[in-house]
Amino acid sequence: MDKQIYITFSTETEGRNYIMRFYNPKDTITQTDIENFANWVISQNMFLTRYGELVALVDGGIIQTTRTDLIPPIE
Repeated sequence: MDKQIYITFSTETEGRNYIMRFYNPKDTITQTDIENFANWVISQNMFLTRYGELVALVDGGIIQTTRTDLIPPIE
C-alpha cells in the first residue's frame, strides 16, 4: 500500500490553492505534525506560486492507495 501526505494551502489569489504532496511518510505522523509543518511553511514565506505566496492551511491528510497488477510484470 502506498501512502502520501497532502497539504492544501490557500494563496494570495482568492479561490486558488496550492497542494504539496510527500511520499512514504512515517506511520507516526499526526494531525498536529501536519498543522505545525504547514504553519511553519507559511511563516517562512518559502514558496512563491504562480498565484502568490501561501497564506493559510486549507486541508491536509494522508492518502492510502493499493495497486493490483492485472498483467504480471515481465522478468
